[in-house]
Amino acid sequence: MGVGVEVRTRLSARGRVGAWARARARVCVWRVWRVGVGVWRVMLVAKSKHSIFLPELVVSDLLPDNFPSWKWDTQVESVSWLRTATRQFFTVRKRRGCIVNSDNQALHQHELDDSRQVTEWSCGVIQDATRMRAKSTIAQPHFFLQICVPLLHNLAFRGNDDALERFLAALSTEFDDAMAHVEVPKGLWVRKSDVVHGLRVFEHVHLARNVRCTATRVLAHHPILFGGMVYACGFALAFLRLRWVERRSRLLMSIGVIPTYR
Repeated sequence: MGVGVEVRTRLSARGRVGAWARARARVCVWRVWRVGVGVWRVMLVAKSKHSIFLPELVVSDLLPDNFPSWKWDTQVESVSWLRTATRQFFTVRKRRGCIVNSDNQALHQHELDDSRQVTEWSCGVIQDATRMRAKSTIAQPHFFLQICVPLLHNLAFRGNDDALERFLAALSTEFDDAMAHVEVPKGLWVRKSDVVHGLRVFEHVHLARNVRCTATRVLAHHPILFGGMVYACGFALAFLRLRWVERRSRLLMSIGVIPTYR
């Protein structure tokens, strides 16, 4: 058994790899093994166009339990949660749960490395935007969409505006259908305190599961670019939670209760 060394041709293409490898730098990874003195074995791992990660595995790792409680500004807190969750995804030393077929382990590791790099970049963009938002006194009711949708387009649907629009529309439609049964009961016996309590219970017991299931269904039918699945999953989870906040606010205001956060 030789010692395995991975050479990323987009960073370095030296020696016998040559000009042909440099031309394929954006789509390939070389794996080089030293099997003897002066003898090397080279394997070329082709980079697929779309992610090989399974969304259900990524989603469950990003949101294993419930969302953190709201404090005040749901827009800023959603952006911050997305940054924290995607960054924490890579804190596991050896993450091997994004695929089922172990034969794709080399390609899986390549996508994991790519995902880590683009996630660090997106987290930096989000952090800078959050700092600028904290210094501004201008209201930004769509702060999450303004910051996170351009990143989603770049990382998951680059060059395909129609695919991005279909993805966002599917998230909204699927979640609205899943939440259609959550309504304010009608009748003289209904008290406002009971409605508030019922919505709070649903939010703490059932919301995270519904968000995970909806995000997984939509992601399974919309191909995500190679390296962009982690961010796309995190975006879907945060987007759907904000969608719930909008519905919850409408339900509360329909009975004359002003939400503490919206």
